[in-house]
Amino acid sequence: MLVVSAARARGFTLIELMASIAILGLLLLLGMPSFITYLRNTEIRSTSESIINGLRTASAEATRRNTRVAFTLTDANGSWLIRAISDPAVDIDCTGFAADVIQRFVASETHAGAKATVTPGGKASVCFTGLGRVWKQGTPGDHIQIIDVATINTGGEGRPLRIIVDDAAAAADPAKPRGLRMCDPDPALAALTPPDPRAC
Repeated sequence: MLVVSAARARGFTLIELMASIAILGLLLLLGMPSFITYLRNTEIRSTSESIINGLRTASAEATRRNTRVAFTLTDANGSWLIRAISDPAVDIDCTGFAADVIQRFVASETHAGAKATVTPGGKASVCFTGLGRVWKQGTPGDHIQIIDVATINTGGEGRPLRIIVDDAAAAADPAKPRGLRMCDPDPALAALTPPDPRAC
């Protein structure tokens, strides 16, 4: 006589499966805002880094070529181009476009969640001299001095960053403008001063 044991099939019951799905849904719900903030901060950071790398490339190209080179923001998403100034006597303010483009970056190909705001408003270019310095350094109103990068969303998530292209001479030493750097414009950090990298 053959004896067959009635082994119970192993698996999940419907109640166990529903409880697991409910716990997973709750964890996703709690973690989603942090993940969205992380993504927005990443977009702001990558946009800021692409802009500051473009500015540094323009400065290095100006030194290498020993002529003026212009960096131009082409849209509010952080797209830019670098071009050599073929005739500095004609293109005094570095706003004319010519065919001598050295490098171009299109922000929409990599990220689209950040926007760049320029100070002073209406200016989109800055020139570097053959020494790699800003043309008309410290002169307000004729070139990009500050670029603020923030999220395009109005929800408040995302920490903005600021790129100082050219600021007025420091009061303590008017002969030494502080120059190109990226910093955090948070008002809570307003008491910080360079060389602290967070200081604006």
